[in-house]
Amino acid sequence: MDPQKKLIAATIVLVPIIMVLAIFTPFTAVPAGHVGVTSLFGKVDPSELDEGFHIINPLKKVYAIDCRNKEHTLQGVGVPSRDQLTTEVDITVKWRVDKTMAAKAIQETGEAAALERVHLIPKFRSLTREAGKSVEKAEDFYQSEVQSALQQYIFDGLQELNKKGILVDDVLMRRVDLPQTIVAGVHEKKRREQLAEQQKAEFDRFKTEQQQTIAKAEADREAALQEAEQRKALADAKAYEITAEANARAEAIKIEGAALKNNAEVIRLRGIERWNGTVPKVSLGEGGNIIPMLNLGNLEE
Repeated sequence: MDPQKKLIAATIVLVPIIMVLAIFTPFTAVPAGHVGVTSLFGKVDPSELDEGFHIINPLKKVYAIDCRNKEHTLQGVGVPSRDQLTTEVDITVKWRVDKTMAAKAIQETGEAAALERVHLIPKFRSLTREAGKSVEKAEDFYQSEVQSALQQYIFDGLQELNKKGILVDDVLMRRVDLPQTIVAGVHEKKRREQLAEQQKAEFDRFKTEQQQTIAKAEADREAALQEAEQRKALADAKAYEITAEANARAEAIKIEGAALKNNAEVIRLRGIERWNGTVPKVSLGEGGNIIPMLNLGNLEE
């Protein structure tokens, strides 16, 4: 047979085969982080396809289910507390599709995106609103232990979704907006606390100054007492000195008087010591007659 005719014949045979293979693909590839779920004429195969290359019935439809970590955040959700005030919160749930239950999830919801829309979000929102029932007052939402308790409550409640093929890994509270009345009250309370701290600081400063003043007064008083004691000691010493000198003088006079009394010669000696050299002009003689005395000074003239 002519080679050209052989080539034409082969082409006529292969083209239909290639076209059939293109229409009915007998293989598929599942991306990383996904599982494959197949269905034939609407019936879902209960066995999932792992990541990688697979040969399948070309008549089956393949769904690639993303099983990687996902997040969904509820923003501005109103959470009422027991005091009948509503606090708005932003809260995030981290979740993923259970690889072993992807086929069941598709069978129940019809598509992977419906897992979040049909099961996760309504349950998440409901639990968030119910969580406030355990909070006594709206301002308690600012307390870290209260936030931790709310996160744990919602996390535990979402574990029921495991049977739907949803695995919840964590719940995080992002933002808390208290009611305006509470915010105003908190600001006023903070202002009063700051004012009280300022007043306390001023009082402590005044108290310190008073203590310093008292300490200085005590020091001055102590110094004055010491100075007074020193002056008293000096005065006592001076008085003792004067008394001792007076006593000594009196004793000397006493001794001298006794000596004079017992010795006439000493009396004459004291008289001579006190004579100023002037001779009396008259003298009393016997019978009381006045006798003129010779003035030696006139004779010298």
